[in-house]
This record gives sequence, structure tokens and C-alpha cells, in this order.
Amino acid sequence: MGDSSQILRRSIGIVFADGGLLALTSTLPPNGREHGDEEIVAVLCDSDGAPVEFDETLLSTEYGEDGIQRRVTLELWQHADDGHPLRGAGTLINSVRVQRSGLDAEIAFFRWSVEGREGLGHYEVVRAGG
Repeated sequence: MGDSSQILRRSIGIVFADGGLLALTSTLPPNGREHGDEEIVAVLCDSDGAPVEFDETLLSTEYGEDGIQRRVTLELWQHADDGHPLRGAGTLINSVRVQRSGLDAEIAFFRWSVEGREGLGHYEVVRAGG
């Protein structure tokens, strides 16, 4: 999959070893043209607590020459004026490509660490296909 196709959606799901969950989705609105136009939402759930939403979520991805997401970093700001975000990173385990109805999806499986919490999860990137 080439890097040149426009990314329409990115989604991340992480299950932490302690039973907590993190879900993130990012979509490009109809009039959006680039990375900075994405609308991103993230929610963190501890194994015994209520969900925590974030005012601002930053997602940075490093892609390989083959267009597959290899590494990712996250910054999750619970309050936009707070001086300390939750930070995390993930590294690729393996991936699979799925093509359907004009969409190309690269679904990658990652090892994750968010503020010292270890977990496993997926990172899906959906591009406009030919």
C-alpha cells in the first residue's frame, strides 16, 4: 500500500495487562485534506473505574517504506491547560492488509506502553483505495 493515498480513518484499541482499555479513533471530515484536519477522540477505562475522555489527543505515526505503520506515539491531554499528558508508544508485531469497496485498510498488531502500563492491541489505518 502506497503512502500517497489519503488517510480517512485511524483507530487504536489497547487491552492493558491490568485489564484497562484504551480506544482511539481519528477521522478526516468531508472537507478535511490533511493530517491536521483530523478529528480525534480517545477514551481510557481502568479495570475498575469510569471512562476518562481527553480534551486533546496527539497521534504520531512512523510508516515503513511499504506504507505499514511501524511505530506510534500518543499524547493524551485530559485537560487542555494541564501541564502533563499521558504518554504512550507502540511498536509493530505484525500486520494484515484488507481491501474492500474502494478502501484499503492496514490492520497492525502492536505492543503498547502507556505511562508504564503494558498492553497489546491493534492500530488500523484506512485509506481511500483505487
